[in-house]
Amino acid sequence: MSYRRRNRNNIKSEINIVPFLDVLLVLLLIFMATAPVISQSVEVDLPEDKHSQSVTNESKKPVILQIEGVALYKLKMDGHFVEKSGEQLLTETDVIAFSSQAFQQDPHTLFLVAGGKDVPYEEIIKGISLLKDAGIKTVGLMTSSK
Repeated sequence: MSYRRRNRNNIKSEINIVPFLDVLLVLLLIFMATAPVISQSVEVDLPEDKHSQSVTNESKKPVILQIEGVALYKLKMDGHFVEKSGEQLLTETDVIAFSSQAFQQDPHTLFLVAGGKDVPYEEIIKGISLLKDAGIKTVGLMTSSK
């Protein structure tokens, strides 16, 4: 009987962390394997300093897609905003139609996308995608010079 009492007194109440570490390592491997698959990307040709160009008033005026907010687009062609039904704000299909028409008239026209600081980045990418849907392969981003 004294033998049973010794066994009960010798029970260890420590946590075995080996299975815990095994599970953590397996989770780490799963996250490392799936992280490259999860990331999404958009192909963008970023200009380098020596190849970037500034647009002057002497050259032909570019077509500017101005993004005012979520699904709020204005298109500036030849220095004037394009209007449809007396309004300057255009829908996505209008942007594609007017941009495609301008590109067909002159394939060397420079297309730029402009957006303010408060415009979500997703909308800028959507604007670039709209111009790509219109058949334009090269699109520039407008920046303000300091």
